[in-house]
Amino acid sequence: MAQRKKHTGFFPWIDPKDHEKGFKLNFSEVTYLEIGRTAEGYKQAQFVALRHPKLALDFDYPRDFYISAEGMILVKSSQGKFEVIAKTDHA
Repeated sequence: MAQRKKHTGFFPWIDPKDHEKGFKLNFSEVTYLEIGRTAEGYKQAQFVALRHPKLALDFDYPRDFYISAEGMILVKSSQGKFEVIAKTDHA
């Protein structure tokens, strides 16, 4: 089955150490390939590009990330733990 490119909003934490501050606005969606699902039920995604690079936040976008059913974007730490780094506009 051919992988389809998809787009999603990508809104990183204002302050990753203080989640009370909420999320930054980002005016570019990210383009990604959905490459599978994890045992936890997350969509496994591979970053392809920024949809509108001129409007995008300066952010270290991860090559591989995961999207939860609640619309959170996660990465896997070197210890194998999932950490929320951003949210999407699709919950």
